[in-house]
Amino acid sequence: MFKRVSSLLCCSMAVSFATDARPLAEAPGWSATINLNVGYVSGQNQFSTDDDNQITDDLNNNGKSSSSAIVYPLLRVDYTTQDLKNQFFLGNSRENLGRAQFQYELGYTRAISDRSKITAAYFPELPLLNDTWSDPYLTGQARQKTDENYQGGRLRFESIADSPLTLEYVYANRTVDNEQSGVALFGANSAETKALDRNANLHRLIAETFVPLSRKWFLAPAVAYTTAKANGSANDFDQYTLRLTSIYRSGPHVFTLNAEYGQTKFSGSNPVFDNQTQKDDKASLFGIYVFNEPFGWKNTMFNVLGGYNNTDSNITFYDSKGGIAALGFGYTFK
Repeated sequence: MFKRVSSLLCCSMAVSFATDARPLAEAPGWSATINLNVGYVSGQNQFSTDDDNQITDDLNNNGKSSSSAIVYPLLRVDYTTQDLKNQFFLGNSRENLGRAQFQYELGYTRAISDRSKITAAYFPELPLLNDTWSDPYLTGQARQKTDENYQGGRLRFESIADSPLTLEYVYANRTVDNEQSGVALFGANSAETKALDRNANLHRLIAETFVPLSRKWFLAPAVAYTTAKANGSANDFDQYTLRLTSIYRSGPHVFTLNAEYGQTKFSGSNPVFDNQTQKDDKASLFGIYVFNEPFGWKNTMFNVLGGYNNTDSNITFYDSKGGIAALGFGYTFK
C-alpha cells in the first residue's frame, strides 16, 4: 500500500462508501465475492523489476519503459452475525478498493448505528507479492530482485456520531529482505550505505467527509498525512495528500472517479545524488465503471477500470509513471 511503484491494481467487486444508511450485509451468515480482472499495465520507473529494466547504464534516468498483460483475481469472504451488527472478513476491503489501494486483510467491523461503524483490520506479509531491486543503484550489471513486504494494521471510524466525518489510522512495517542499497557504490558497512536502508515504520492518518450533490451523485474529499521513520535517514519522509472521489449511481450502474495529488518531502540527504534531499510531487487519476447483474444474471457484476499516475521528483532517478486498463467479472456467493 505504501509501495513506491503504482498500486493501481484493484477492482470494484465491493466499491462502497457511506452514501446512505445500510446494514453490514443483506442477511446474516457467510458470503463471498470473487472478481477476475484481465488487462494491461505499463510504466516507467527505476524500481520496476521487469527484465527489461534489470540493467541501468547510469543513475541519471528513471528506468526503461515496460508493459505486460495481467490476470488478477480478488476475493472477499464475510461472516455477519444474526443482528447484522458484527462482521468478520478476509480479503480485500471495500473502502481500500474504492480508492485504488490494494491489500489483503483479516478484519472485524462493528456497526454502532445505521451509519456509524468501526473497522479494525490486520494485513500480513505476503511473500512473492511485491519485489524490488536489492541494490537499485547498481549500474552496468544485472540488478537482483528481492522481496519487499508490508505488515501492519488499521483502525477506521466511519461516520463518527452519524456525521459525515470518517477518520482512519494505518500502521505498516516495511521490510526489504536482502537490502543492499548503495553497497556497490560505498561498500557494505559505510555510513552512506546505512543512510540508504529502506526498512521502515510508516504511519498514516486520513480524514474523509461525504458531500451529497443529488440522490445519485456524491463527492468524498479526503486529506491524508503519512510519515516514515526508516533505518536509513535518506528514506525518512513526510507525505501530504489531497484526494477527491466522485461516485455516481443510476440503477445497476456505478461510476467512480478518484483523483489524488500529493507531495513527499524527505528529511535526510541522499549520498547517491550529491547529498540532495529528495522531494516528490505525485498526481493520479483512477476510474471504475460497474454494471451490476448484467443481462439479468443474479449476483454478478461486470467492471471496467483504468488509471494513470505520475511522480515528478527533483532527482530524475525517482521520476515514475504508470497506467492500467482492465476488464473484470465478479460473482457473489450468498
